[in-house]
Amino acid sequence: MIYFDNSATTRPYKEVVDLVAKLSWEEFGNPASLHSFGIRAERILEQSRKQLADTIKADPEEIIFTSGGTEAINFAIKGSAEALKRSGKHILSTPIEHPAALESLKVLENMGYEVEMLSVDGKGFIDTGELKKKLRKDTILVNIMMVNNETGVIQPVEEAGHIIKAGNPGTVFHVDAVQAYGKLPIDMRRLKADIMSFSAHKIHGPRGVGMMYLRNGTKIRPIMSGGGQEKQYRSGTVNVPGIAGFACAAVKKVGQMDQDNRNIIMVRERLISELKKRMPDRIRINSPEDGLPGILSVSFSSVKSEVILHALELSEIYVSSGSACSAKKNSISHVIKAMNIPAPWSDGTIRFSFCGENTEEEAETCARVLEDIMNTFTL
Repeated sequence: MIYFDNSATTRPYKEVVDLVAKLSWEEFGNPASLHSFGIRAERILEQSRKQLADTIKADPEEIIFTSGGTEAINFAIKGSAEALKRSGKHILSTPIEHPAALESLKVLENMGYEVEMLSVDGKGFIDTGELKKKLRKDTILVNIMMVNNETGVIQPVEEAGHIIKAGNPGTVFHVDAVQAYGKLPIDMRRLKADIMSFSAHKIHGPRGVGMMYLRNGTKIRPIMSGGGQEKQYRSGTVNVPGIAGFACAAVKKVGQMDQDNRNIIMVRERLISELKKRMPDRIRINSPEDGLPGILSVSFSSVKSEVILHALELSEIYVSSGSACSAKKNSISHVIKAMNIPAPWSDGTIRFSFCGENTEEEAETCARVLEDIMNTFTL
């Protein structure tokens, strides 16, 4: 099997699986309980919180646990907008965000908020000059993802944060860091983001676990009602085994980030070179050269992406035709549309996403199978 769909999800580290299983069986106490069994669970929870905070140079008190990246993004966008609506209703974002962000913004639009999109160029980059120009006194929220999940474009979020805070200090800046975490250094002492969203299963952690960084003093309104767990921000019984697994994965992934990235770059470059050698006139590289190495968007002419995907699957090679959260809709990705990639290229776009365990040999095999597919199928 060749698994090149790591942006959709990753295989958990063996030690993560073992830890989650152990804690699920031995330490199943509720951390909100007052007895010693619950106190033991609370200690595990707070130790995990500190470990995760350390990976992004944050205060443990600024970490709020969620059920995943989607909930964190929903909470960040809807919760901050509702908390600040008396200050204005103008929101800035980009058209290439994850569906969790775009759908949340649609909900706010239906509630009367004004959502304005920044434009992106042919590689998916925003223009910070446009951000500065469109920032208004009544702009309450700016939402920009750090790394695009389909192309790997890395947005200038550090520069954007400085622009936002210089122009309007009261504007909340949310950064979706789901695809960036564990692959790029994140230092909250340098970033001007007020809120950041993260997910465990993108870094070899368990599914169903995420976290939100909430800078001290940032106003936000809870979107879930209940027992008031997570400092009254996120009600619901806390998933201690999953969170401990998240911390285990994060410590390992961040610790070997440079090593993983070096390996991923070799795999990516091997795949690109093999594709260019075998079918130079039938591919289009959509990802920027300075994007995240682990995400590579390639368009193939004259063959639809669904055909390529399922043909690769017959050889046990697994890729994606776009975001895993919208890939089943059988339509051209909103990211590809925003980048103005023309037909017939847009119809045959495949996302390859790598992890530190992939090899150059896998890249060569994938390119060889793709050559056979392209020689077999046409639109």
